[in-house]
Amino acid sequence: MRTTGSLLAILLLSLLSAACMETESIYEVRGKDIGPEGGKYEGVHGVTIIIPKKALAQTITFTIYAMDTDPFTNLSATLTNIYSVAPMAYKFNIPATLIIPYNEEDIQGLLDEVDLKPYFAIDRKTFEEIPADQYEQDLERNMFKISTQFLGYFHVGFPKELVKKENAETTGISEMVLIPGGTFEYGAPSGTPTGAIDATEGVLAGEGFNTVEMSEYYIDKYEVTNAQYRACQTAEVCTEPYSINSSRYPNYYYDPAYRNFPVLWVSWNQANTFCQWAGKRLPTEAQWEKAARGDTYRKYPWGDTDPQDNAENSIVNYSALFEDVTDVTSFESAVSPYGIYNMAGNAAEWTDTWYDIDSYYKKSAEPDPAVDPTGPADGGTLQKKLIRGGSWVSLENEITTYARDKAFPHYRYYNLGFRCVKEGGE
Repeated sequence: MRTTGSLLAILLLSLLSAACMETESIYEVRGKDIGPEGGKYEGVHGVTIIIPKKALAQTITFTIYAMDTDPFTNLSATLTNIYSVAPMAYKFNIPATLIIPYNEEDIQGLLDEVDLKPYFAIDRKTFEEIPADQYEQDLERNMFKISTQFLGYFHVGFPKELVKKENAETTGISEMVLIPGGTFEYGAPSGTPTGAIDATEGVLAGEGFNTVEMSEYYIDKYEVTNAQYRACQTAEVCTEPYSINSSRYPNYYYDPAYRNFPVLWVSWNQANTFCQWAGKRLPTEAQWEKAARGDTYRKYPWGDTDPQDNAENSIVNYSALFEDVTDVTSFESAVSPYGIYNMAGNAAEWTDTWYDIDSYYKKSAEPDPAVDPTGPADGGTLQKKLIRGGSWVSLENEITTYARDKAFPHYRYYNLGFRCVKEGGE
């Protein structure tokens, strides 16, 4: 049951369906009626069910769906599929055979060797590995043949705990962290310069924090990588970054050596497209800030201690100390309270929020906390989106948890990337 390079095989399944991932599922519209005499039905992506004679007591209409998946395996919604075989929870009199093909051709494996397993669930959440005596993996034809007496959700993958943590190529691939709901102190310390030239642009200095109420949500543990973004480009959904070179590295975007580095030179529009393709979206400024700060104010994601301005001792990629961006898993000692990497430095990050001064720096006059603030309804006269976190060229005051930058949605640069979020409970 062991195969080489099979992990990335699942990637191809996502590429086939990626363009449709803004919807809940892809399916064979017509389905197929099969009765007590048995029959065969091939649905989306070649997933096929073979029903023996007398397995059905009456004629049933079968439909096979390809659905986006929760991240119960090491690869989450961006890269894997769940196949739903309807009618859900139906029980056969005699076990039927479900065939799930996969294709690993022209796909670089994440691991040298991995056990690819089939899983089953009735509720799409509590997946359990199908017993070994109920399936066969055909390595020559790249398919699983599963004997099943029930219909439900089927998934090919493997649990997170089987990933070799020391393998750098497996990190940063769509792993997300749950940020719990609750209140947090949103904004900049009182007296922080806002950048306004005069009162017509907004308040000249921050008026202090506002307590806001946030629902739970998931955020990418790492910045979106070159490899992730290329999967979206291969699916013909995302477009190539403006430049394939970084400041220091030629062919940065396509060179496998930098596959786990943050994608750069992407506009807000391109970042937004990727997140939608992945079944996610860009974070609001408030979501980004809570993920970086925690429930209460801290100057930097790691605390209030200033970083050291030398490459040997620095815990963060800033001030051009490392001459370019670094691997998205770098600087573990500088993670946020929720264990999220590079919320300061490395690549600056787009948010979904329109830039405005007063909505962030002014003290709210409302007696009750704002709930899930999203910022201004539109970009006003400026029409710029917010950028957070600073980058590898930013100075100390530009990598704080309240430092802000802005740019037009079509802007892209050698130090600008992004990460995505999705709502909690999805």
